[in-house]
Amino acid sequence: MALTVAPTEGYDSLVSVEQANAYWIGMADGRWEALGDYEKEAALRRGTQYVLARRVKPENLDPVHTRVKAATCEAAMLAASGELYGVIDAKPVLREQVGAIAVIYGMPSNGGRARFPVIDDLLRGLIVGGGVVELVRA
Repeated sequence: MALTVAPTEGYDSLVSVEQANAYWIGMADGRWEALGDYEKEAALRRGTQYVLARRVKPENLDPVHTRVKAATCEAAMLAASGELYGVIDAKPVLREQVGAIAVIYGMPSNGGRARFPVIDDLLRGLIVGGGVVELVRA
């Protein structure tokens, strides 16, 4: 099924396959080129879901902001590799002992949610509540 690209009504992707191809050629990353069109479309749909879940401000969606497109491409690559919504161990084992059985669990970092700094950086200032507040002394 072909992608419906934003800002078209009922869109399922913020980026077309052609735009994503151009992005990854510019980044000199051949992993994207190795994917088939069906895989690229599926990855762009999942990447769009991820980016929109970050609550992008409406004014950055029509037209779609350049950095939102780039974040979607980055998320799509992670989706294609299975890293975007991978399962995160709730409490990783830090130490294990076999004799007299001892296991020590650690707390997951970042609340157990994976972080993707490049996506966070690209979306900075373009999402609701995602900006940095600068405090200035009067």
